[in-house]
Amino acid sequence: MTGNLQAIGFLFAWVLGWGVGGSLIDAGLIEFGVYSLETGQIGTAITFFLWSLLWGWGGFRLYQTLTDSSPSQDDP
Repeated sequence: MTGNLQAIGFLFAWVLGWGVGGSLIDAGLIEFGVYSLETGQIGTAITFFLWSLLWGWGGFRLYQTLTDSSPSQDDP
């Protein structure tokens, strides 16, 4: 697989995980009565913001790990 296809696949998976994960968290919080959509959407906004920060940080750390160009000890 070429570098461009890997980058596209990584980005696609990252965006899909962000959307699905955020929706599942939001649905769970609504289901357990943490907040309700009928009383306003501040809970959804807070969930969106916090999940975006967490997922973005995780994606950045994964990107750093995947693109780490420091030589390992096995290299001659």
